[in-house]
Amino acid sequence: MEILVLILQVAVLLGAIFIGIRLGGMAIGYAGGFGVVVLCLLLGMKPGAIPWDVILIIMSVIAAIAAMQLAGGLDYMVQVAEKILRKNPKYINYLAPTVTYFLTFLAGTGHTAFSMIPVIVEVAKEQNVKPSAPLSIAVVSSQIAITASPVSAAVVYMTGVLEPFGWSYPTLLLVWLITTFSACMLTAFVVSKFFPLDLSKDPVYQERLKAGLVKPTNGAAHIELRKGAKLSVGIFLAGVLCVVVYATSISDVVRQPMLNFVSKNIPVYVDKELDLITRDANNLLAITDVEQLKAEKQNLAAPLEMVKKVYIDSIPAIKANPNEIQKLQSAFTTAKVEIESIAKNEQNKKAIELIESRLDSLSKNLVSILPDFAKKDGVLADLSVMVKSYIDPVRLPRDGAIMSFMLMIATLIVIFCKVETGKLLDASTFKAGMTACVCVLGVAWLGNTFVDGYKEEIGNLAGKLVGDYPALLAVALFFASMLLYSQAATAKAIMPVVIAALGINATNADSAYILVASFAAVSALFVLPTYPTLLGAVQMDDTGSTRIGKFVFNHSFILPGIIAVAFAVALGFIVAPMFA
Repeated sequence: MEILVLILQVAVLLGAIFIGIRLGGMAIGYAGGFGVVVLCLLLGMKPGAIPWDVILIIMSVIAAIAAMQLAGGLDYMVQVAEKILRKNPKYINYLAPTVTYFLTFLAGTGHTAFSMIPVIVEVAKEQNVKPSAPLSIAVVSSQIAITASPVSAAVVYMTGVLEPFGWSYPTLLLVWLITTFSACMLTAFVVSKFFPLDLSKDPVYQERLKAGLVKPTNGAAHIELRKGAKLSVGIFLAGVLCVVVYATSISDVVRQPMLNFVSKNIPVYVDKELDLITRDANNLLAITDVEQLKAEKQNLAAPLEMVKKVYIDSIPAIKANPNEIQKLQSAFTTAKVEIESIAKNEQNKKAIELIESRLDSLSKNLVSILPDFAKKDGVLADLSVMVKSYIDPVRLPRDGAIMSFMLMIATLIVIFCKVETGKLLDASTFKAGMTACVCVLGVAWLGNTFVDGYKEEIGNLAGKLVGDYPALLAVALFFASMLLYSQAATAKAIMPVVIAALGINATNADSAYILVASFAAVSALFVLPTYPTLLGAVQMDDTGSTRIGKFVFNHSFILPGIIAVAFAVALGFIVAPMFA
């Protein structure tokens, strides 16, 4: 019976994805949600976690990109990219993926590649090169670049997972940038050397040419840029830089040394220590009556407030002569007596004992605390306190920072570039991004529901196989991303299971490099010919060289994609251990 249920659950998982693919577009997400209904209500599974953080990061990044597009910023970036391609047309197979890679790297979404597709087709035709060659590498590069972009949801999630295992944010960015970009360039080399590139020898092209379906090349197109186009790009890039700087600053590799440095400049402030004692004592009071609790808090706080007032009044004298501590010591002694005079009971006993212990410790250390305070108190100490307040604890986590920074960028672009907000909904990047959010919601939720239902079984199998053959994790991520339609959603569904299966933790992080090396394999969104940029490339290539075959998988992107992912993972297993 259990085997039958499992078969039905797998059938629903794959069936929902297949239906979504056949329907296309946003319907992929719709079908994912339909699959969740069947798995939960008819086949007894518990709903998995909805990847809200992934969806919200995609939404916020797309919001900023859409504002930049409406301000003319994307047109400007395309114009710059087109100049690069047309200046060196012979290297179209290398420059096309380079341009789409770094557009995605900066923007955090592969949908920016859309704007480059017509340019790539034009330049390729001018060079008698099959557009399918540069287009296939360019589209694949725009997907792989997600795994290196500092503002992508996938990278934000993975850095959060890996940091407790000793991998810092800047180190991970460096490893993934080196391995993924190198992989794209190696793929471009393989395609240039071993794939048939002569457009004139393509029979499909010749047929379309005779039928008048191939447009003549027009040369460089002149785009009339909006007044705020360059400014919008500047604002966006400055915002991305701020994200990288902030995310790096809260990474342990930077945060801990910074915390150690500023802590050395901060003296012990007696008044703040007294406030902490009061707060901690109040938390230990076991009193339910509101009025009684209020009275007890005042009763305990009064002696401490007296000491605090004496300390604040004595600060000028302490700075003049830090060894003169008799007045403050006397205040501490008085406070101890007052605390000891409070009647103890089961409700306040722990609070009183804490105050007595902490007051005693603080008063004994005054002889060292006050000279240190007199020496350090000043502007540097104030600045150090301010810096420490931001990083200990971290006020804004990395995912929250990216979302808020992106919305801030969008606000600045709208204000300073005079963007008509009513037209934002019509921006092509906004439509594509919101479609991606629905797809992630449905398909990733469906995948998480299935994976969570068999977490133990998958974990045991993964632990055995990945432990013996580490590269198999990349194979699993490859096939999972093919179905889950999102790099971030795939990582979120698979990585926790693998981490638990391999027993990776802060004290046993030797195998964490496997996760780092295999991460690029979540980029297999090109396998099923449904991704918007892939379909866009097929539709915009009027030569017919970029095409989808009769058997679905035999399309122009499959081989370059597999080669690129294989190179990225192989390089990952070479480079990642160097930083472990």
